[in-house]
Amino acid sequence: MRSVLLSVLLTSSLGACATVSMVSSEAVVETGLSTQQSSLREVSDAYTDMAEREKWVAKSGGLLGFARVLMDGASDGDATPVMKYTDDLQSASGSRSQQVLQLRGDIESATHGLNVATMEAEKLFGADLTAKRLRADLVSYESALVTAKKARRTFVGALAKYEAEELEGASDALTAFDDSIDSASDAADKLADYAADRKRSEATS
Repeated sequence: MRSVLLSVLLTSSLGACATVSMVSSEAVVETGLSTQQSSLREVSDAYTDMAEREKWVAKSGGLLGFARVLMDGASDGDATPVMKYTDDLQSASGSRSQQVLQLRGDIESATHGLNVATMEAEKLFGADLTAKRLRADLVSYESALVTAKKARRTFVGALAKYEAEELEGASDALTAFDDSIDSASDAADKLADYAADRKRSEATS
């Protein structure tokens, strides 16, 4: 269901990495217990599903695994997807130029998907939503951002297997992905600030 949703969104037109902001453990629990998925949560979850399916990242450990990443940073096993992804890339495509073309396409897909999630996040700026709802959305969005950063490491590792003259625009695609990650980090920070403002407002109302 999530992958179908993201496929639809990715076919629609779209008109150096910051640190992911911290959220409370309460928000993590709220996300897990939510019975209604917002558009942002649907898109963010679908983004991670796609990244795992395409082997850009390893399968996550769920909400507890995400919380561990936020607290402790990347795990030692995060380098493993680089080898898996590169092996699959080289075995699936005959020539090196075809491999680079596939790599470039994957980077562009990762960029496009994250941009879709960011557009959904930006729709929440100033929205008349509770702090609880905003925090739950923020957790899912930041999970997608963590996924994007992991995918970037995979792509960088794969790019290193080729000579500079072979990359045929793949390096430019990575630069665009970096810009997308930076924009997503900024959006996450703004959403976190807005959620905090809403919580203060609710406390005094």
